[in-house]
Amino acid sequence: MQTIQPSVGTIRNFDLARDAEVVANLIEEAFALKNDPDGQIVLIQMRENARRLRQAAWAPLTRSPLGFVWEITGRVVGNISIIPYTHEGRQLHLIANVAVDPDYRGQGIGKSLISHALQYSRKVGVRQVWLQVKRENEAAICMYQHLGFRQDHCLDVWKKQALPRPSLTQHYRYPSLYEVCGREFGDWQKQKEWLEVNYPPATRWYSALGFGDLSPWAWINPFRWVNLIELRQYSLFAGEKLAAVLTLQKTALRSDNLFIAAPRTSAEDEHVKILLSRFIQEEWSGRPLVAEYPAGRAASSFESNGLALARTLLWMQTEI
Repeated sequence: MQTIQPSVGTIRNFDLARDAEVVANLIEEAFALKNDPDGQIVLIQMRENARRLRQAAWAPLTRSPLGFVWEITGRVVGNISIIPYTHEGRQLHLIANVAVDPDYRGQGIGKSLISHALQYSRKVGVRQVWLQVKRENEAAICMYQHLGFRQDHCLDVWKKQALPRPSLTQHYRYPSLYEVCGREFGDWQKQKEWLEVNYPPATRWYSALGFGDLSPWAWINPFRWVNLIELRQYSLFAGEKLAAVLTLQKTALRSDNLFIAAPRTSAEDEHVKILLSRFIQEEWSGRPLVAEYPAGRAASSFESNGLALARTLLWMQTEI
């Protein structure tokens, strides 16, 4: 491994047409995406966008996504992306894709890129910056803490592999105390409250689903119909009391998404297990599934229904 100090290199703006392919390679290795089908879809798109821009005569005029690269003698060895978004009227930034070439790791390049990104955010008037990191990446977490980030919340990411021809049970047998039915108008208020706890709004913008689309009144707006026809919602009742709500979002990508609204109670694990079992045995199409849920909660419910824990993501934030 080469011994090169960060001072030798320079930071410059990320250029999509010029840098996207090498940055895709950095990200692929840094986040071990070679055998991750979902990650490969994103990388393929990055490379295709770069190819199109290089071929287009107007490429130099294209506004590139926010971000910076670390370059040493013309070679890009580090990357950081900055994604702007708005929450409750405030401009926020998400730091993402912090990746460094293996030959140049341990030289402070990642830390320098993050410091530079924070300076940029402050310069443009952004006062809150977020990032996500794998919870087991203790070295990265320690670095972020030294830069002023604090831990906020964790989400487990669960995945279920495809089953070409799932054997569906026409009538799932759950305890007589419970009943599963289509989500009704009256269920929305509780569902909304539980969703906001399980999926904190400040970091939900990145989700493939806008939770406003789950409102029973979303159908009033015809411009949202294309999104709404891909949603299926199921409510679990314990006696006459709403216990949990499951939402399936069908996608054009490789996997469909599951979102579960349930309160944190002593019966949470049982409720999530029953609702998931009913959905998988009677409604599941066999396509791959991805579900996020607060870390450590209802874990046995996901496992018993054939979902495997892919990773746990820690969300961190800092005020600047």
